[in-house]
Parts: sequence; C-alpha cells; structure tokens
Amino acid sequence: MKIADHLNRTVTLKSTPVRVVSLVPSITETLADLGLFACLVGVTRFCKYPSDVVNTLPKIGGPKNFDIQKIVDLKPDLVVAVKEENDKEQILRLMEQVPVFVFDINTIEDSFDMLQRLGTIFDIRDVSTYWIKRIREKLENYNPPRLAEEALYMIWKNPWMAAGKSTFIGSMMQLAGFDNLITGRYPEIDENEMSRAETILLATDPYHFKESDRVELQVKLPDKKIMIVDGEMFTWYGTHMLLAIDYLGKAGQ
Repeated sequence: MKIADHLNRTVTLKSTPVRVVSLVPSITETLADLGLFACLVGVTRFCKYPSDVVNTLPKIGGPKNFDIQKIVDLKPDLVVAVKEENDKEQILRLMEQVPVFVFDINTIEDSFDMLQRLGTIFDIRDVSTYWIKRIREKLENYNPPRLAEEALYMIWKNPWMAAGKSTFIGSMMQLAGFDNLITGRYPEIDENEMSRAETILLATDPYHFKESDRVELQVKLPDKKIMIVDGEMFTWYGTHMLLAIDYLGKAGQ
C-alpha cells in the first residue's frame, strides 16, 4: 500500500499495520477509539487515554525526546507522528529505519482528514466514517457562543507565548466564540500586548497553568477576564473532538 501523508510524502506499507507506535497522546486515544488498541505496541509517557490500554504499553519517551532505538526494537509496522508535536530531526532519523506517517493538523478539517486517512491505512473506513459523522453531526447541532470577545490563549510562561489563528488551537478558539488577537502561530508576547485582550485563557497544556498563575496575572491586569481552561479540549484532535465541542460551548461563559 502506498499512501501520502500530510507532508506529501509517499509512505509505503507492506500490508495493513498490526504493530503501531504512537508519538502523540491524541493520536493514541484516536487509534484506541477506532478499535485499534490491539495494534499499539508503544506510546509516549504523556499518553493517558484510554488508561487501561496505555498503562500496559511500553513508553518510548516524550513526543519531543523519544528513544529511537527503543522504537526500532519494538519492530513497528508504522509510527504515527504529528509535525507540530514531534521533533523534526528525530523524526527524520526515525524515517531511515521504520515507516513513519506524519500528520500536520492546523484546522478542524485537517482533523477529519486525519480520521479518514487512518481509516484507509488500517482498512477500517466504515469505523473512521462513523466517527467523522458523529463529530460533524455534533458540530451541526452546536450553537457557538457569540461572545465577540478579543482573546488570547496562553501556552507558556517565561517567556509568555500565545497560540495564533493559524493553529489548531486557533480553530478551536473560533469554535468557542473567541476572537483571537494573535496572527501567525506561537509568538512570544509581553504583558503590554496582553493588555489588548478582553479575555485571557491560561491553558493546562502544554504549560500547566495553575490558579496561582491566574491570580498573579489578574493582579497585573485587573480589568481583564482571566480563565484557566482545559488544554486538552483546545489541542486534542481526532475522536477527542466529540468531548471538546461540548466543553467549548461553555468555555466562554
């Protein structure tokens, strides 16, 4: 089988993969939801769902510092990666030894395309179509909040970094009804720039903002609405979107 990944690379597979390593937590959850948990032979230490599956699997490190030799020793038919989540140099080295399929997910439609391609790779098109249909139906029945609030979504501290409109987070912010002030992807910003926003979202992932961070920033920007939000609901694509849509409908309230 030959199939193009999101980098327009042709990935050649001898047969339907039965030994798979996932380098991204949301991919791990999606593969399990698609009924492919028996194919998983390795995941990252940050993979959490489903817990009864990932707790029993070998851990190959983190998304950006995985152990290449450990992955090779697992003899995977396929490694599934994401351009933004995984270290480019490590992925290039891994590609020299095992088949690697790379997704590049910046929009909700990219997430649907990911599900569709996984259906093709694993010959489970009916299952992936089922999940796509469920999520699309949820979106069709979704009543987005009309907040018209100019907002920032903070992903890091020291230095402060925000997610821009051209990211998957940006797409999910729009779905939640926020008007993202940041163009581009993940620029560093200062507190003067933060003062332009009406609402500032402090995410629990990848930087785990806590209530103490919110209080500290609120003192500096007392007239702003500053909220802690569940980072997984803004950053996890694939089947997790089914949960995220309900969460986002309430995120701005």
